[in-house]
Amino acid sequence: MNNDEFFHRLRRLIGRRCTFMGEDCMLIELLADEGMVILRCDESSPPIQRDQFGQALRRASETRQVAIFDTDGENLSADMLDLMTGLDGKAQP
Repeated sequence: MNNDEFFHRLRRLIGRRCTFMGEDCMLIELLADEGMVILRCDESSPPIQRDQFGQALRRASETRQVAIFDTDGENLSADMLDLMTGLDGKAQP
């Protein structure tokens, strides 16, 4: 499978819930040019987001960037493999 086909399949998973490193998350974005996916992690009490001056602004869910490919650019990264395993176990919303 070539990268374009793989990215197309990943793009169809946007909005899908998953488990990543033991946390419940949702795949919210695919950055194909950077070779990353973005996850929004659910927490019972999200951390406080600060504004540009360091003042408390609001509570916001944490996001995580997950590299799709390993450093060689040929194989999936260990984090991506963990994410793919977590996607298999979750039902679609």
